[in-house]
Amino acid sequence: MPTCDYRFQTSIYALYFYDHLLTFSDEVDKIWLQPFTFASLLFYINRYFTHGQFIILNNFMKQRGPMQCNGIMKFPGAGTLCLVAIAELIMILRVYAIYLANKYVLVFLLSILSGQIITEAWGVQFSIRIPQPSTFPGCVPTGSNNWFAALWVAPLVTDACIFVLTIWRTVRYKRKHGRMTTMDIILRDGIMYFFVIFSANLMNSLIYFLAPEDLKAVGASFSQLLTATMISRLQLNLRQARRSGTIHADTPRRLKVNSPRKPSESSRNGDFLDSNDATATVTFFTLGNLGEEIQGSFFEASDTKGIPHEEIEMGPSGHVGYLRPGRV
Repeated sequence: MPTCDYRFQTSIYALYFYDHLLTFSDEVDKIWLQPFTFASLLFYINRYFTHGQFIILNNFMKQRGPMQCNGIMKFPGAGTLCLVAIAELIMILRVYAIYLANKYVLVFLLSILSGQIITEAWGVQFSIRIPQPSTFPGCVPTGSNNWFAALWVAPLVTDACIFVLTIWRTVRYKRKHGRMTTMDIILRDGIMYFFVIFSANLMNSLIYFLAPEDLKAVGASFSQLLTATMISRLQLNLRQARRSGTIHADTPRRLKVNSPRKPSESSRNGDFLDSNDATATVTFFTLGNLGEEIQGSFFEASDTKGIPHEEIEMGPSGHVGYLRPGRV
């Protein structure tokens, strides 16, 4: 069984490596050659820490005996915890962006993520080596009790919350203002990510509770690499929306939205970057490729009455920027 498990991990990692090769040119163009931001840092961690972890799992841990495994059995679970947390944080930043830096939304989702991390960390401590003859090498992990399944059960809650908030915001916008390429991408990717990752984590949870002892964690590598692949694609797809310059034909060239912030405030607050504002600067905490396309121009920043309207113009690249106060 350990040999089969490592072969399965290797085959899944080969798919991940192949997808990296397919998207490498986009990564160089849209991430490497752009200003370094917090969003970029999360992309690099998600992309390359995954490579490092699976190189270690398939080489360093493959030939270890039972005594050597005892001290490192928590590494696979801890690595999964960290990478899944990074993926969830990237999705939270997307939601934070489309809700126009709403602190209540951010605090709510970070609280859910904190609960996920705590629950998963508690489950990781029950990692043990799969029972097998002492002459069989390899550190294939499983859990000593059902708490180990928290590695896949806990993300189900976080993903569900992110999905509901994303659907609520994007559908509400599309009903009021029609279709727009960036909004379609956010909605499409959000739905795709949720159902793919939710299904993978649900599958792992069921396998852990129903499968024989030596097969309980067989799908762990599959869901983790699938998550890393989907997150990388999400970030690259959203950056592509601005580069492609494609706008749906029925999208109005000018929109009027309620915005409690002036352009200069939107540029200086460090949350979003308006490329049409000459005073805008990129800082490490600019959302960059997560929030660059989804500023106040795409959404109603507030439903409060009495807030002055501002006229928005769609730029030739698909970017939306402030022009001047509009007459209501």
